[in-house]
Amino acid sequence: MGNSQDQQTAASSAGFDVYHKHGSSVRVNSEVLLQTELKSVHPSDTVTWVEAEDCDFVGFAEAGHAKARLHDGERTYTAIRKYQVPLRSLDEPQGSVADNILFACWDYEWSGRWLTYYKFRWVDNGWQVREYYAIVTEKGDLKDGRCSFAEDLIKTCGTWTQKLHDEVYVYEDGNWEKNKALFNAVSKASWDDVIINPAMKSNLTKDIDSFFNARSTYLEYNIPWKRGVIFHGPPGCGKTISIKALMNTVRQKGVSNLYVKSFKASGCQSDQASIREIFTKARAVAPALLIFEDLDSLITDELRSFFLNEVDGVEDNDGLCIIGSTNHLDRIDTSITKRPSRFDRKYHFKAPAEQERLLYCRYWQKKLQSTPAINFTDEVCQAVAEATEGFTFAYLKELFVQTLLMHVGGHADLAVDYETAAAPEGRDKSEKEDEVSTVLSTSLEANTFYRTLRKQMETLAEDLEVENRKDDGDEHHPEDQVERKSEPGKDMIGGDDDQE
Repeated sequence: MGNSQDQQTAASSAGFDVYHKHGSSVRVNSEVLLQTELKSVHPSDTVTWVEAEDCDFVGFAEAGHAKARLHDGERTYTAIRKYQVPLRSLDEPQGSVADNILFACWDYEWSGRWLTYYKFRWVDNGWQVREYYAIVTEKGDLKDGRCSFAEDLIKTCGTWTQKLHDEVYVYEDGNWEKNKALFNAVSKASWDDVIINPAMKSNLTKDIDSFFNARSTYLEYNIPWKRGVIFHGPPGCGKTISIKALMNTVRQKGVSNLYVKSFKASGCQSDQASIREIFTKARAVAPALLIFEDLDSLITDELRSFFLNEVDGVEDNDGLCIIGSTNHLDRIDTSITKRPSRFDRKYHFKAPAEQERLLYCRYWQKKLQSTPAINFTDEVCQAVAEATEGFTFAYLKELFVQTLLMHVGGHADLAVDYETAAAPEGRDKSEKEDEVSTVLSTSLEANTFYRTLRKQMETLAEDLEVENRKDDGDEHHPEDQVERKSEPGKDMIGGDDDQE
């Protein structure tokens, strides 16, 4: 910009004086006052103001698209240090420390030109956080009173900011946030880890792939390029891991992932306003996969009409594939589940049949093949698959995890000794063993790993029986429903479960 370093430092210091003076007095309109005062600090330049949430100039530079040099003097930088809890304490035991910047000034190079930009952050009288950047450029390339160079920078940086960079959009507490932790969880998901009916898996993957690849076909036939799909079935049968795998598949094709945790927001924002924000964002970043997990708990009677207006109203939803999951399809109004053009495809995730249980056992067999202490034979796979009718994938996972923990802790022999223990009061031991077959071949009888598995099967069969009785009670007495402990392995998509 032609100014010496001393002049630039003096200007940024004067900018701080404006900010400090204003923050120490009665305010009516901070934006107007700061804009006016900053123009007086830079009378020969053009000052362009930008909302910070729209353009991440710092991140843009850190990604290598520009160069930023911070003015770090006492009067050119004001921030509050804050401790950040690590995402995983195992990886980063002490966490980290970062700045919550209130005022700062940078020299900034982009597209071969240098400029100065400020950051201002304050809390207004309504306790709303206000955050702005001010770009200072030389006069000379004005068009309609605006700096064309600044406009180009804003467009380029804004476009970059709105894209996902190894992140997933998560809607919670009335705001969209970019979430790297969820991205890391999703990026580990693979269809190889999804053990469901092979035909359904094939249909599901082809269905979603063909949708995102068929924009021209939809346009040719003048059909709205949108899709709605519902995953339903008991907990622990593969819905969540399938959603993860879908998210990982589509993001590699440039499709944005958006995950909705809740409509609830702090302050005065209504659930209806949250729904509006959700669909506005999804339309802006389309093509997109928009996920509503536990759809039955999100869409209440009061919100149903508003939600449906966003799904199939006058707004353009081109490029949106909406995935809703539920454990209780019967609790969702038929105007959502049975109306064409809304959620027009449903996939039923049932408790796995024997063939799927066998495939899941082989999946674990492969995971443990490098562990010689575990005698995980084909015969063990077949025996477990036959003996676990009614088990969900979550219960099967719990079966293997608990058995392995017994081995790791050196308690496998103790588990086998339970064979001689008395049956619980009021229950005949032979009756209990009927649930898990005890007709063993000689090789199985000698296999400590399988015998430990068998004892865990008996315990989990009891838990499953209790859980099923509770579910039956819910159906007959919905007014008596209470929150209860979730099933083994049940988690939201940010978890690390292999098969939810």
